[in-house]
Amino acid sequence: MADKIRDRLIEAFGTSVADGLTLPADGVVAVILAYNEALRFPFFLEHYRALGVRHFIVVDNTSTDGTGALLAAQPDVSVIPTEKPYKDHKSEWRQLLCERYLQDRWVLFPDVDELFVYPGWPELPIDALTQYLDEGSYRALFTPMVDMYPQGPLKDLSYRAGDSFLETCPWFDAEGYRYNPLKGSHAKRYKTPARHVFGGTRERLFHQAAKRPKTLFDKLLLSTVFSLRATAPESVAGRKLDHLLFKPVKNALPSPAAVQSKIPLLKWDRGYRFSGGVHGIDRQIAVAPDWGVLLHFKYLDDFESKVSEALERRQHTDNAGHYRDYNAQMSRLITEGLHYPGSALFSGVQSLIDCGLTRESKALAAWLQLNTKT
Repeated sequence: MADKIRDRLIEAFGTSVADGLTLPADGVVAVILAYNEALRFPFFLEHYRALGVRHFIVVDNTSTDGTGALLAAQPDVSVIPTEKPYKDHKSEWRQLLCERYLQDRWVLFPDVDELFVYPGWPELPIDALTQYLDEGSYRALFTPMVDMYPQGPLKDLSYRAGDSFLETCPWFDAEGYRYNPLKGSHAKRYKTPARHVFGGTRERLFHQAAKRPKTLFDKLLLSTVFSLRATAPESVAGRKLDHLLFKPVKNALPSPAAVQSKIPLLKWDRGYRFSGGVHGIDRQIAVAPDWGVLLHFKYLDDFESKVSEALERRQHTDNAGHYRDYNAQMSRLITEGLHYPGSALFSGVQSLIDCGLTRESKALAAWLQLNTKT
């Protein structure tokens, strides 16, 4: 098996990657796929170093903005260049690197526009979080993705590399989310997690087309059975019932819907397969009852150029179909922004717990009391 993985790594990246990465013996390693992220990397690295991430493996997919040179100067970053198309290889790249170097290690899979936070942050380092997960025999942590944005229009932003993402874009949608199973064969193939988060800013502004309007019964199901605070089933029978309950309401929801959750913190085991991105895994594993969050900073003042770039490259899902929705609203976002009366100001993890976007179990709360210095 090791020889096969090495051969596939050589095919994907070359001999130097198959044999040449030197990683710390312990601690969390981050695996990142990047294209033209020189603007975001300085603060991204600052945030994750503060968490306690020990090393960064970055697959640089032919960046042209200086990303490669910026990263090459970082002693805790291994840069792997590749010209192969992102859409065809993104899952394979992550999987091969983990199979070769990170077996039975805790691995973090953030995008460069995402900041990972969790109950206990910022005082609790990520190694302590993984200690809690190990003690509970958990293999993964689930996270909603929460879009962050400024209070004013995007045209008024002047973000500079190294500036705090949170100071620039501290607002988020505190309502309008749901927590439901996937539709179709994807749900059968990718067994973890049992449910995903949808909605929020994406559906409020961009992805709204559904086959029919919501009925009162739809609204009842969405506000109870499939609300953010609902519990996902664990048994096979429970999952089947979940899909039966979801069937009546799915035609009243946007399609295709943007998945707003991931499994970004994972204790790697041989043979794991991701669903494209890190939204799902192809086997059922023990996921903690607690939720972290990926704060998502797409809406900086380069948003228009990023959307144009994505439409030109067509390396994202559905030939960058969601980016066409962004582009259709671009003028309004540039001149008016994303803020609305339901926006909430991020003031720490508790502001996410209060609206159901983060979960802290009683077990974790007790563990934090014993293990967090005050």
